[in-house]
Amino acid sequence: MGGIPHGRDPAPDGWLGRMESLLAGLADHYGPLLLALGALFAFAESALGLGFVFPGETVVLGIGAATTTGDQVAVAIGVVALGATAGDHLGYLIGHRAGPALRESRVVRRVGTRHWDRGTSMLRRYGVLAIVVSRLLPAVRTLVPPAAGASRLGYGKFLAGSVIGAILWSGLWVGVGAAARTALPQAAAALGTASWLVFGGIVVAAIVVAVTVHLVRRRSRPADRVAADEVTECA
Repeated sequence: MGGIPHGRDPAPDGWLGRMESLLAGLADHYGPLLLALGALFAFAESALGLGFVFPGETVVLGIGAATTTGDQVAVAIGVVALGATAGDHLGYLIGHRAGPALRESRVVRRVGTRHWDRGTSMLRRYGVLAIVVSRLLPAVRTLVPPAAGASRLGYGKFLAGSVIGAILWSGLWVGVGAAARTALPQAAAALGTASWLVFGGIVVAAIVVAVTVHLVRRRSRPADRVAADEVTECA
């Protein structure tokens, strides 16, 4: 009994034991520092120009996996949502100050002016709902807050959409991480090594898809620039 730290049951051997040890290690690090890290990455995920650089959702998943109680899940959702909406506010203030000219800025061109146009179209059609929905759309969510500021959307409406969207986004990824902490060991215990093969296949597929999307985006950027130059010349 003395050899089992923190009152834990001894972990089984093999793959299942390693997975449970990894998840238990995450739980050991749950605390203010991990929550602050989650808020920081959520902020960077939402901030204009940083969303493609910082893997905010990955970190939020890890925080969810580190939670062990309902109270911890609730606190994690709240802290991460606060960081996410802070990133939204930075974008809104930049857009409000720069105005529609922000569309032609280098940072927007880097993310993709088509995402700016898509976000602007969503704002015209759906108003506050566009801010909520765009939170779940990669790239677009980075540009909708500054587009809202540039279009002079009222701050009260922006605040409501940002808070609701941030809570939904945070709840989704923290919740998935928390569910994975419970479900993965149970699935591995039920399926054995086969579950790890399936999990590994999913990870490999996700990496392939991410690399493919990255390459497609890189190849599409010169075409976007040529089209923009043609439009400028015609004007």
